[in-house]
Amino acid sequence: MLEVLRIYTDSPLRNFTYLVREPNSQKTLSIDPYDPDQISQVLENKSWSLDYILNTHEHNDHTCGNDGLVSKYGSKVLAHPAGLGKIPHASHSLKEGEKILESPDGNSYLKVIYTPGHTFAHVCLLQIENGSPYAVFTGDTIFNSGVGNCTRGGDPKTLYETVLKEFQNLPGNVRLYPGHDYLKNNLKFSLAIDPKNEEAAKALAKAEGMKEDQEFWTTNFSEERTFNPFFLIFDPKENLVSGIRNKMQNESLSTDPQTLFIALRSLRDKW
Repeated sequence: MLEVLRIYTDSPLRNFTYLVREPNSQKTLSIDPYDPDQISQVLENKSWSLDYILNTHEHNDHTCGNDGLVSKYGSKVLAHPAGLGKIPHASHSLKEGEKILESPDGNSYLKVIYTPGHTFAHVCLLQIENGSPYAVFTGDTIFNSGVGNCTRGGDPKTLYETVLKEFQNLPGNVRLYPGHDYLKNNLKFSLAIDPKNEEAAKALAKAEGMKEDQEFWTTNFSEERTFNPFFLIFDPKENLVSGIRNKMQNESLSTDPQTLFIALRSLRDKW
């Protein structure tokens, strides 16, 4: 089984960096490295080198660790084809469906999925264990109780299509590893739209009971589908629809999932 380490960077944007290790080959990958010194310290404590870097997309807060790590470890940098030339040191163009860190028996690997929306050079990584999805590294596509914005090179309709195609039908036990810790703020937005969502209220109470910047809740998709409004729109309840309509000041707003998704993304941009 792949070993996953999550590093909280304490950056202004509350970034997460991930280290993923294949125990047989002893190959190690860094996903979205932020602080090269912090990452190097973790690697040294583990007596690991760093074979690969994978940037989920081209934004600086997901690539700013590349220079220092490539200089120190000579890591190979992997990215979406449209990220080459934008991402520092990116030299390997990822194919959709490509397998990374595959175990010798083929039972464990990371599968590349193209996930346009936040930007058009975005990939996510689906962790497969024993032939089944186990976790997904989502960069800025899916957050706890939210999704990424589309204001820096993205498109909300495209993001909706990506969520529908790649994430809506994932098994509920799949773990979510996002690119940022926005859980509490996103839950507060969820409750601002739908104050009667008891699951969102319970989730916020749980999140607020954790040690600030030390403990992080790894949700799964079953949990997300009870309090993440960007998933709730696929089977919208009256309270959610009413909340969106009220905030949009549009009582005739259509209740189809795409319209509600785009409306929610617009509301979240201004919230």
